[in-house]
Amino acid sequence: MAHSVEILLPAQRYVFALEDGRAVPEAAGSSAEGFKAYKRLQKEGKVAGMIAMPNCALIRAGENYVVDPGLIMQGAPVSGSLRARGIEPHTVKVILTHTHFDHVEALIEFAQRETYVHEIELDAPYTAIEQGVLDMVRPVKLSGEEGEIEPGVRWILTPGHSNGLISLLVDTEDGLVVIASDCVGPLPEYFERMDLPEDFGPERDELLRQWERIRELDPYMVIPGHNPPVVLR
Repeated sequence: MAHSVEILLPAQRYVFALEDGRAVPEAAGSSAEGFKAYKRLQKEGKVAGMIAMPNCALIRAGENYVVDPGLIMQGAPVSGSLRARGIEPHTVKVILTHTHFDHVEALIEFAQRETYVHEIELDAPYTAIEQGVLDMVRPVKLSGEEGEIEPGVRWILTPGHSNGLISLLVDTEDGLVVIASDCVGPLPEYFERMDLPEDFGPERDELLRQWERIRELDPYMVIPGHNPPVVLR
């Protein structure tokens, strides 16, 4: 059964440095460039800040699913993007790849909607930060290593960035689309090279294992959390 995946709101990073009491924005043509600018400012010893908005995706299947609504300031644009497509926000279901705040806050736009999330994430300590928002929706707990939300919309557990992070597998006319979220990142070239810096962090080896699993699925497209979709064939 062929479905479709669209980006409702693309990933963006807004970066600034504090200089003489002023916030000086850094020009960045892409989310990846924003990340590099942030790291450069840090190396220069400057006080830097970054607002990182993740990709918010729409899966059109038997139901419409919003994946990772994002930061609170993404709420209104996500709802507007749905309405521009003739979809009212109160009619959709939501899927959270994980419960880090930058993927969850805009749930305020989807009060009382069914929201799929892995039970590991619901039990994670950082989830308490956003518990008030999660209490506004109707969580549907996912458990185990893999499962199906409906025919043609499956999920697999892909830990590393967080223990309960799931990647979504959507069958489309173009082939399999994997919404990998923050399992893939933080820069596009890392996934292209299938390697991460040696000093990346303790999750490095686990992330590389998950990248191999994703590649073995032979997807047409992979959608990271904070970078543009990657078309593989």
